[in-house]
Amino acid sequence: MIAPARILLLEDDPNLGIILQENLELQGYFVERCADGEAGLLAFLQRKFDLCLIDVMLPKKDGFSLARDIRKTSQELPIIFLTAKSLKEDRIEGFKIGGDDYITKPFSMEELALRIQAVMRRSKALPQERAAADVFQIGSYTFDAE
Repeated sequence: MIAPARILLLEDDPNLGIILQENLELQGYFVERCADGEAGLLAFLQRKFDLCLIDVMLPKKDGFSLARDIRKTSQELPIIFLTAKSLKEDRIEGFKIGGDDYITKPFSMEELALRIQAVMRRSKALPQERAAADVFQIGSYTFDAE
């Protein structure tokens, strides 16, 4: 059975975070949302994700610092920055750190969905096949034991 792709979402704005999480979950992704960079790093170190969506301006640890820490451990994990920082220098910094895409706010959910699909397709970070014992289908609900 193919499990849904796991996305680590780092967004400190609670309203935008909830909207992003709900929309991505409606598209079939599993989303774990963190409101600051330290919580995001802890989640990254403890669990496996297929993609990171990172706001650059986060409390406790900014998104660029978090991405640098992620890149020390994983060169393959796709990273998309979601940010209000639209200066050329910021975009260049995001790509130098190892970001796969850089989206400035405001953006459309449709565009975000297409960019996620494109980055995951290029990185081959497609959901991995898991043993049937790990994922249970109960009516219209899926329980992932992991």
